[in-house]
Amino acid sequence: MSSMHDRFYEQATHLKTLLDNDPAEAVKQAREIDLDTAEPERFNLMILRASTLVDGGALTRQQDAIEEGLTLFRELHSRFPTADIIYNLANGLVAATGTPPRNPMWLEHQEHTRERRAEARQCFWKVAQAADADPALRTQAWTNLANQFSSSYRLGEAHDAWLAALEIDPENGVAASSAAHNLLWLYERGVCSDLARVEAIMLAKIAHRYQDRVIQYAGAQAAEKIAAFASELEDPPPRSPHADPFIRWVEHERLTLAPAVELIDPTLGKLDWLMLPGILEREPGVSGMPPPVFAMFNVLKSDFILARDLAWRAADENVWPTTGRFGDTLDYATYGPDASALILAHRTALDLLDKIAVTANHYFEFGQPPEKVYFGKLWRGTPDKVTGARPLSEKVEKVIRGGVSALYGLVELAEDYDSIAGILRSQKDLRNAGTHRFVVLHDFGDPARSRQTPEIEHHRREQFTREALRALRVARSAIQMLALSISQHEQGLVQRTSGAIGSLVIPDHDWVRGRGSEI
Repeated sequence: MSSMHDRFYEQATHLKTLLDNDPAEAVKQAREIDLDTAEPERFNLMILRASTLVDGGALTRQQDAIEEGLTLFRELHSRFPTADIIYNLANGLVAATGTPPRNPMWLEHQEHTRERRAEARQCFWKVAQAADADPALRTQAWTNLANQFSSSYRLGEAHDAWLAALEIDPENGVAASSAAHNLLWLYERGVCSDLARVEAIMLAKIAHRYQDRVIQYAGAQAAEKIAAFASELEDPPPRSPHADPFIRWVEHERLTLAPAVELIDPTLGKLDWLMLPGILEREPGVSGMPPPVFAMFNVLKSDFILARDLAWRAADENVWPTTGRFGDTLDYATYGPDASALILAHRTALDLLDKIAVTANHYFEFGQPPEKVYFGKLWRGTPDKVTGARPLSEKVEKVIRGGVSALYGLVELAEDYDSIAGILRSQKDLRNAGTHRFVVLHDFGDPARSRQTPEIEHHRREQFTREALRALRVARSAIQMLALSISQHEQGLVQRTSGAIGSLVIPDHDWVRGRGSEI
């Protein structure tokens, strides 16, 4: 047994060295691995062959090698659905889809590969959520999931996932570097505050400090690129912690409604300073009144801020009225306005998604009756009678091709939320339970031991709190993508409009009402 293990280790080391120096030869030798052997040796050799074919195929652009490796991982997954195999299957799917090209073929690539990319997200998500999985595997799963989000303009979700990777492994320089690049890209386009650049520098320095970890997760070439990137940036200035516990909580949970996910800058005066850009007027004779999209966007922000405040206040049962008398159900359930506030915060956050779809339908003139618009259904047409595939609706596709790439992020988010296998489907199901039936939260014991009925879902309060915060981050990201989509569309309209362009200044609501603007 020992000599068999030694031979396998030598073979694995040899192929890894070949991948760094001669990946084409690594692919050739991987294909020569004899799988006609007994278990568990066959299992180990299948993994070695599959991973070498996927990695070597990606390096040498041999699609057939990647597909061979992916087929092996599917066979392994059908027999041994462990976290390690699921993670490798996801990487194989990503390698098979390839890197998204630049415009004008970007949308074709995203659409052609969307099923495989959705499956890869599901695999990475499963590993990232697996509490019993190896932390090194979980942090890499979060990192790779973030990369998938980023490639579809789901920038807020990408930043959340990179930071989740860093929570598991604070030395994950790959996640830190990617998050830094993301923030700098937004900063250079004037989207976020100066503090975003400071945060990007802080993240880049993490990547530079832990190059060994970068080599472990992404290889020597990636480490060299990250080191070069980090060396171009100066040291970040010192930063004092926030005195207000609410501000600290909002920053830690990444719940600021700003143009990007970034640290809170107290000099800006407001936590939630995301605003729509100037909108070209389309209707004549409106007497200088702002377009209705401003009212819609204001309500989106208002509802989000309320949902966030409910989640914050729900943590303290003493801030709520104590007027209710409740019969104890003898199962450690919690009843009262604090528990209801938490459930309402979750539901309100996800209710925003349909309102975002209504706003997009109105602004981009998709033409659907507003009472029939749903976030999960707006973006695609009817299924093809032969293939069952649902292509983008003609008007949605036209808008995206017109330069509104961020809109595709909403399309993809909707699929993750609405699809039975989507990574956010559990959020939709939980929202439906809270809206149409009953959700009961428990702070002790096992909710499964409660007296069961299909009208009630029982959840641990701590776990539900995490789900509520996740729902708030989903809503925040969707609002950010909507604002970015509108901004991209308006930029395109300005470029395509000839002659002089008039503008209407939209005054600050608090200023009109005579209120201050401090945090």
